[in-house]
Amino acid sequence: MSTQADADVFTDKRLNLVRRYTNASLSDALSHPPLPDSLVFLLPDDDPTFVEHELAVGTTIARRGEDVYFRHIRTAELPE
Repeated sequence: MSTQADADVFTDKRLNLVRRYTNASLSDALSHPPLPDSLVFLLPDDDPTFVEHELAVGTTIARRGEDVYFRHIRTAELPE
């Protein structure tokens, strides 16, 4: 059973990854955007628990008929 504290941890991690990914690869992200109107899920190589959570959330959203885009990232290559 997930608690609000668990949800907050995943939200904080998600926001931090988006910030770092955007800072590291803004030009790449702009030249190779995901599908229009899709929800993007970043899957870091160093946190399997977070990846499993994001895959589950993204799969649930896809089953509802929304477009999702999963992107594997190497966190060691991202700026802090």
